[in-house]
Amino acid sequence: MVAHVSYWLFGSPVPVVRHLSDRVQNASPMATLAEPAVLAAAKDALYPDIAERDDRYAVTETQFTVDSWGGWSVPDGIRERLRPYNAIRLHSGEPDLLGVGLPAGEVLDAAAASAPVVAVEAKGRSKTGSVDVARGIEQAHSRLSEVNLGYVAAPADSVTETTRSLARELNVGVVGVAGTDAATVIEPPRVTGAGAFSTGVEAVRFQARTHRLTDGSFPVNHPKNYLGYALALAAEGDTAATYEEHVIRLTADGRRGAILLGLVEDGARERLTHLGSEVVRFARSRHGSVEAALSAFDEWTGKSTRFTELAPRWAQLARSVTMQYEPTRLIVDALESLHEDGVRPATLPTVATAACRINRPLAVEVFFTADGRDDVLARDGTLRRDALDRPAVYKSGLHFQYKAQLYHVGLLTARGTDDKAAALDDPWALEHPVGPGSAERS
Repeated sequence: MVAHVSYWLFGSPVPVVRHLSDRVQNASPMATLAEPAVLAAAKDALYPDIAERDDRYAVTETQFTVDSWGGWSVPDGIRERLRPYNAIRLHSGEPDLLGVGLPAGEVLDAAAASAPVVAVEAKGRSKTGSVDVARGIEQAHSRLSEVNLGYVAAPADSVTETTRSLARELNVGVVGVAGTDAATVIEPPRVTGAGAFSTGVEAVRFQARTHRLTDGSFPVNHPKNYLGYALALAAEGDTAATYEEHVIRLTADGRRGAILLGLVEDGARERLTHLGSEVVRFARSRHGSVEAALSAFDEWTGKSTRFTELAPRWAQLARSVTMQYEPTRLIVDALESLHEDGVRPATLPTVATAACRINRPLAVEVFFTADGRDDVLARDGTLRRDALDRPAVYKSGLHFQYKAQLYHVGLLTARGTDDKAAALDDPWALEHPVGPGSAERS
């Protein structure tokens, strides 16, 4: 199916044609313009290429995980377009959709924020056919102290000149939705300077950066492969050739991990970060030169020995690097709290639950797949405990490659597993917990 999405630029609508699939069929116009359908159309209009852009990310509020809305059965196609879900609580309430990255269409003062945080409120038709657009504008406006852009999305024929005037006055963008596949940005918002972002917003911003944790984030499970990329980048000659000669032949995988851990900046000109530069300085102080360090890395290739035993000093450096990665700190904090309560070792569902108590938005992004969140999160954003015992809801990259990283650097006592069923009971424990009484238990 071809979707016609247009944006109002300089007073005139400019159509943009996109191909969309798996849409709602055989439904009345009133039914298809219920809030879930309105929000899905707005999301597609504002972030048409989100699947291909690492610097764009958006989550839908968990109230939209329901199968029916006001008596209307929500089609699977709509639910798929709204994924992933998360429970984002702002001081002003829960936005229907929270995104990071510049939306498509006109945005006033767009240069003021390179990766703006965007809140969208959707208003659909009620059973009587009415649409409370003004209420949506007020809700979007109330978010502006915590985000950079606010939009209201509503059926296009419900947006009057009066509501457009109110939106302009309150600096709220308006997305007019003509159907499940047609949306028009008819009032552009202006970027505002939000203050400190909340914990939930920071979780979404984390996923929009190159540091997001996905199933393919750590495609190789030894920390030397990521440290080695920083060394190859610093060495003379071609980075890829040097890496493949001395580390492993999976250059793209090593580069991906080095970016995730903050060793390398992913830009037009690839270069070391301050943290990556420290790895190079350590290599020179330890081995005399980058080339000599790479020769040592070459000797370690193919060895399954734990890094803390193979190269203790390098493992210590790798642990310091890994601890600067947000998911690592979340997992360590969760395990510390569990160990203090006498839970040692813990299981994956127990760790996930403890992490959600500390920072639920980030824990949801770290532990659960986009599809699995439908099962894990209730409509009010709380956890469904029974769903945590389903292996499929967890990201395999978390309990396999990433857990192996934490084992190799000496943080965890056991390496990961790629067996989904075994992952539920695979032990999680800190090698050296520091909480009260931890010395006696370790």
